[in-house]
Amino acid sequence: MRSLYTKIVGLVCVVLLVSALLALLISNIAYYSFWQDSYSQKVEEAVETAIDYYETHGDGKTESFYQMLQATGFQLYVRTDDGIERYGNTFRDEALSNQVVKQVKEGQPYYGMREYPFHLFLLGLFDNEVINTYGTSVKTAQGTDAIFVRPDLSRQIRELHLFVGLFLALLVVISFLLLVFSIRYLVRPIRRLTKATEQMADGDYGIRVGTKARDEIGELSRRFDEMATAVDASDTERRRFVANVSHEFQSPLTTISGYAGQLHVTGEDVTKRTIIQQEAERMSELTRQLLILAKLDEGRRFKRQALHLRTSLETTLTTLAFQLDEQGIAVALDVPATLQIQADAGALEHIFQNVIRNAISVSVEGATIHIQAREQANQVIVRIQDEGPGMTEQQIAHAFERFYQGDAARSSRGTGLGLAIVKETMCQLGGDASLSTDTSGLTVTLTFLRA
Repeated sequence: MRSLYTKIVGLVCVVLLVSALLALLISNIAYYSFWQDSYSQKVEEAVETAIDYYETHGDGKTESFYQMLQATGFQLYVRTDDGIERYGNTFRDEALSNQVVKQVKEGQPYYGMREYPFHLFLLGLFDNEVINTYGTSVKTAQGTDAIFVRPDLSRQIRELHLFVGLFLALLVVISFLLLVFSIRYLVRPIRRLTKATEQMADGDYGIRVGTKARDEIGELSRRFDEMATAVDASDTERRRFVANVSHEFQSPLTTISGYAGQLHVTGEDVTKRTIIQQEAERMSELTRQLLILAKLDEGRRFKRQALHLRTSLETTLTTLAFQLDEQGIAVALDVPATLQIQADAGALEHIFQNVIRNAISVSVEGATIHIQAREQANQVIVRIQDEGPGMTEQQIAHAFERFYQGDAARSSRGTGLGLAIVKETMCQLGGDASLSTDTSGLTVTLTFLRA
């Protein structure tokens, strides 16, 4: 995707190029319309005056006369009875019909400069061809020469060419550099606003652009800050509400679950009591996870310390031993005993419990959960793989969103908050969490800072 900066620079370059072409075209039209005839007439008069002087006062030596014309700033193409002679710079193209040469020798002037055809982007003044000359005849002792003359512009204005060329080159280079830096300055507020919107989309509602500009971009930035403030206030109220509601629900749900377990019922009422207990426990787990997320949202600072990774995993597996044995699931633990990470003990317990519980929920009897850890530079990579049905790419893209439950196999008893808690906790510990899937199951990759 091309950035706005690239588009503006490209647009300016295109505008400069088109402007230059249009300027050249208009100048060309102006030359052919207003100046071609007068300029050609001046050249013709100068040549005829020189020839008249030569024929009246000259010594009859045409070569000296032609060299004099060359010295005064003309280039000549001479057709004598014996061949061709050239004086001054060589013509780029010497194509000329014999009919034209014959007419000139017979005394009919050739008005090539005056009648030179129009070209879109080629100025006839600088086209160095024999057909773009003034042709006339000169009487000599041997007969009649046909001479074709035009100003030798390369000699007359060579220094001017160099100056103008250097000036235009510097003008283009300096203009381009100034445009590049000035446009970079112009798009800087847009880049800052773009970065702020990206941070806001990632959940950072405290971001502000803070511009003092009085233009349209400045007004847009101020509107963005106002919107961000409103969204931040609304999000704060939402989090406070969720935390309060979760806290208020926790005690009644515990009471309901406790009393339901003490009810003495028979028959179908036993099933109903079990359902009451299960739903109360599920709601209690939901509110517990909501409270954890509320604390994470408040920016709770974890106490990082060096922890033995294998010891922490074994503690979690001991807690979940009953569920693992009940479902006949094995755990293959491939973690060096000396490997240490930087983490908070309580946060680490939440992370491993959520990930391993998810793996248990999708595993069938006799399956194995593989846990592997390896050092990589200043990080420790932990991979927890189950043998369940895995996830689709679409499900993986949304898996860390709150309350997302895209897989019936994984969400039958879940809250949709476990992976969101894992992701948020890992980020606050300075690490990251990601998912990958293949035919053998889902792999959760946890990246910790190495102690």
